[in-house]
Amino acid sequence: SFCEELLSHGILKLLTAPIEGLVVKEGSCNYMAPQGISSVVKYYLEQSAGADVFYERHVTHISLRDGKWEVSRKTGPPEQFDIVILTMPVPQILQLQGDIVNIINESQKQQLESASYSSRYALGLFYAAGTRIDVPWAAKYITDNPCIRFISIDNKKRNI
Repeated sequence: SFCEELLSHGILKLLTAPIEGLVVKEGSCNYMAPQGISSVVKYYLEQSAGADVFYERHVTHISLRDGKWEVSRKTGPPEQFDIVILTMPVPQILQLQGDIVNIINESQKQQLESASYSSRYALGLFYAAGTRIDVPWAAKYITDNPCIRFISIDNKKRNI
């Protein structure tokens, strides 16, 4: 399984730190990524047999040209691919131009348009090395505050 592979390579570890307010379902396990969640993505990119990864590419058009997908972006020339996988948020998919507009049928478009999002913001505070925050938990869910939902002492949660 994916979890077993990531666990065997140390990308994920069993979450053992106390999380106050965590709803635990019987038989379930919780994991954490000691090097951050981006380490999961980096691991799979390393396993991808030489995939070229590019960042900051603002895709604007996707069209079918001679059996290949032509992808145009805000800057730079169009490129052609055998396969295109879209992982951007739904509102950005709906803004794409080109043949992609005709490929998404009306039912799919309605389903995509009905997707809703709930904004989340994060605040990170950094303390001097050795600072102790003396609480019995590594993370805590907050249920009685309209703004704050979760607090985490990350090095405590990651056991580092």
